[in-house]
Amino acid sequence: MKQEEFFSEDILSGKLYNRTVVKKLLSYVMRYKVSGLLSVLMVIATTVLFLMGPYLFGYAIDHGITKGDKSLIYKIALSLLAIQTLRLILIVVQSYNIQAIGQKVMLDMRMELFRHVQSLPVSFFDKNPVGRIVTRLTNDIGAIGELFSAGVIVVIGDICIIIGIFVAMFMLNVQLAFITLGVFPIIVIIAVLFGNRMKNSFREIRRKLARINSSMNENITGMKVIQLFNKEQKFYDKFNEINNDYLKEQVKYIRYFAVFQPMINMVSALAIGLVLWYGAVRHMHGFLTLGVLVAFLAYVHDLFEPIRDIVEKYNIFQGAMVSAERIFGLMKEPSEVDYIISNPAREVFKNDFKGEIRFENVWFAYNGDDYVLKDISFHIEPGQSVALVGVTGSGKTSIASVLTRLYEIQKGTIWFDTYDIQKIEKVGLRYVIGLVSQDIFLFAGTLRDNITLFKPSPDSQVLGKIETIGLMPFIERIPGGLDAEIAERGANLSVGERQFISLSRIILYDPRVIILDEATSSMDPISEVLIQDAIQRVIKERTTIIIAHRLSTILHCDKIIVLNKGMKVEEGTHEELLRIGGLYSKLYRVYMKEELIVHA
Repeated sequence: MKQEEFFSEDILSGKLYNRTVVKKLLSYVMRYKVSGLLSVLMVIATTVLFLMGPYLFGYAIDHGITKGDKSLIYKIALSLLAIQTLRLILIVVQSYNIQAIGQKVMLDMRMELFRHVQSLPVSFFDKNPVGRIVTRLTNDIGAIGELFSAGVIVVIGDICIIIGIFVAMFMLNVQLAFITLGVFPIIVIIAVLFGNRMKNSFREIRRKLARINSSMNENITGMKVIQLFNKEQKFYDKFNEINNDYLKEQVKYIRYFAVFQPMINMVSALAIGLVLWYGAVRHMHGFLTLGVLVAFLAYVHDLFEPIRDIVEKYNIFQGAMVSAERIFGLMKEPSEVDYIISNPAREVFKNDFKGEIRFENVWFAYNGDDYVLKDISFHIEPGQSVALVGVTGSGKTSIASVLTRLYEIQKGTIWFDTYDIQKIEKVGLRYVIGLVSQDIFLFAGTLRDNITLFKPSPDSQVLGKIETIGLMPFIERIPGGLDAEIAERGANLSVGERQFISLSRIILYDPRVIILDEATSSMDPISEVLIQDAIQRVIKERTTIIIAHRLSTILHCDKIIVLNKGMKVEEGTHEELLRIGGLYSKLYRVYMKEELIVHA
């Protein structure tokens, strides 16, 4: 399976017109009924004013020019000037109103989509590159905004003009009207032949644009690795391949459109030629006045202007339909909120919990039946500190993931005090359980914002909490203190400084349970001493789970649980496990040898 076929929202229907998608799109417009109704009324008014022009031309020829009535010609000329002026004013107001509606619709859709993305489970982001999601929020939303701002109301106006012209034609001359109407099946055939091809091509363009965004995001994020290993040319060639693939699809679409438009123009020329020929014959035999023929030719010419406009808007419509299918496909992805609704959960508060944790025969897999936790059972008393030990891939971090319900277990039960964890409302649960990860994410902004996570807190309170865990040296060595600017992902900070921010978040969060996942890995000795001391103060009187490869960080724990290949193989204190002589004893001996080598 190709990577780009893995994402469900890229598998779209082949329909040229999707009623469900259109109804959803119109639901956004209906939020602005007054502005929309005003635009429709202005469209109708401009259509009526537009239709009056050719009729007045013909009337001026038959009743003014042929009869030499100068006063009538002056009146008609002034009337045409007034009509065009009023029509121009209405078009300006209508254009502003339509653009305003389009921008509001874009705002609403982008905010709803962003809120939905926020509610998606972590497993979704494991499978979907950031670039694809960003494409939905930017390019696809932009295409829909263009539809509303320059497409929907304009097309409604074009349709009104086409219907109005045909009504005027039948009122002027039925035979000529039927001749003009006879060319419309040709337009329908052309639209059917090219329609599906253009939509499929446009869908491919959007999909390949998402690949470009995804590749660009990956390259920029991993630029340090690319440069360190001198792989600039390799990744340049890879991006060039993706970019050329996108170019080929764009050229294919342009080729379709380049043929589509001239064929419509040929049909227009055919209609004008037929009307001119038949109308001239009728005029020479005295069955048709010159004014009616001129007015009719003007209507035929004007008839194909809105048709050409619709063809041009067809491009926008196709893009918007493809983008809408992709956006609504993403919105269909089940969120954590959907899971809560289908599995009603108890709303809880921090004060409801003591911090007891019990795993009973827990099984968990990220994908299918490939279980990374297998029949895990253990018990942690309130206030107890427990270490999870094992080689890489043994399931330690997975236990942290299921405890915070970033992922849901498949079998077994996790008890939090007397509650089944899957019956606890997630927001409340995450106020109770705090996680300090080895991969600390920092936002671009101030140090204060990264510690408080934008929660309004007086500086005195923030600094007081930091002082209680002995981490003021970090504040003192960062220029600017709490107002210091943090680069994206904390690029201008050391590992110790990033870990300091993570611990500061936790102490302000004040959870009942703390999970420390490799909290002091890759840290200099001085920073490690400060952080370790801070950890001891943070975990005091709290239930604590410590995940660590460096066994020196867990010797003080009340209990150690040893994992291997997703299964619990040993449990006990440091001394008890050494006496057993099992896996933990082997890991400890390896660790002690490494320490001797380091200090030699």
